Amino acid sequence: MKKESLNFKHYFGGMAFLLLIVQLLTGIFMTMYYQPQLENAYKSVQHINNVVYGGGLIRNIHRWSALLLVLGTIIHIIRSFVRKDFFHEKKRFLWLTGFLLFFIVISFVVTGLILPWEWRGYWVMEMVPNFLGVTHFIGNAAKQFLIDAYTIPRNYNIHILILPLISIILIDLHFLMSLRKRGIGRYLAKHALIAMPFFIAIIVLAKLLPIPSEDPDIIPLPLEGKFIPGPEWFFVVLLTPFMYLKGVLVPLFSVYIPFTIFTLLTFLPYYLKKKAVSASKGLLASKGLKAGLVVAITVVIFGLIFLGSYQSPIYGCNACHNAYRGVRMGFPPPTFKDRKINPILSDNEWMMRHWYYPDVTW
Repeated sequence: MKKESLNFKHYFGGMAFLLLIVQLLTGIFMTMYYQPQLENAYKSVQHINNVVYGGGLIRNIHRWSALLLVLGTIIHIIRSFVRKDFFHEKKRFLWLTGFLLFFIVISFVVTGLILPWEWRGYWVMEMVPNFLGVTHFIGNAAKQFLIDAYTIPRNYNIHILILPLISIILIDLHFLMSLRKRGIGRYLAKHALIAMPFFIAIIVLAKLLPIPSEDPDIIPLPLEGKFIPGPEWFFVVLLTPFMYLKGVLVPLFSVYIPFTIFTLLTFLPYYLKKKAVSASKGLLASKGLKAGLVVAITVVIFGLIFLGSYQSPIYGCNACHNAYRGVRMGFPPPTFKDRKINPILSDNEWMMRHWYYPDVTW
């Protein structure tokens, strides 16, 4: 029997699972203090960050873990693609559940960004219906439904209840069901050992690059946060066509192409013909070639995400939007659902330029 070796390249899937556990534990801690109401959400987040012992560290661990969770999941998918797992009949269902899990992870990111209900979270919330609104046929209906149906408590329930339940089911179907026979404890211990550098990096980043939450006592600079990666990047990069393109090109590059690629990859094992299996034999046989291809694809994907997002000042919203600026500037407006009172919210190009260049677009 071939002896199993420890190699960090094999453990991005395991690392993602461990990071989900970290997210669960830190998330449970924050639910003890978070208040899901419009008027209290950000105040409770500030209480967690500034008053609760260890709360600031745990909150920032939660944030940086979310970033590395998405990174690890994408790299795991890339490695599975290069290994041609979609050609193996036994792995078809694993492939499908893996892509569905990736969608759930992105949903965790988006709903989690909204929860603090400061201006960064408020902006994300407004852009979600705008994102769907550019699609044809169902866009206007989907946009209006999200605007009408949205409340902080519902977003909170989706984030801490519905998405975790779905993810538990998918994780069990994806690998836990078979892993029980080999021993989950041994699996977790082995992956925790190899993923230790990533956990250390998360703690260091949480200490060195925390989310500014001390306003109005300590106010960040308006453009603070450029070049600092965050889970926001994975959603914001889908919105960049709103700023640079016009007409049908906006939904094409923002919605249709990403959705088509995701759908094609999700169901890839189910429509590839058996001839492709025999034709694939012998391709990418070299481990070095496989590793090089994984690195190349990863660099391209994250390079595009970086180019589309690195200028976003994700820490600087509270520079202008703080309590000293009054009710409308300091706190998200209670009329956020009303696009007649706040027509600027439907201007996607303005919303994107205000996100990237708040010092010139306001």
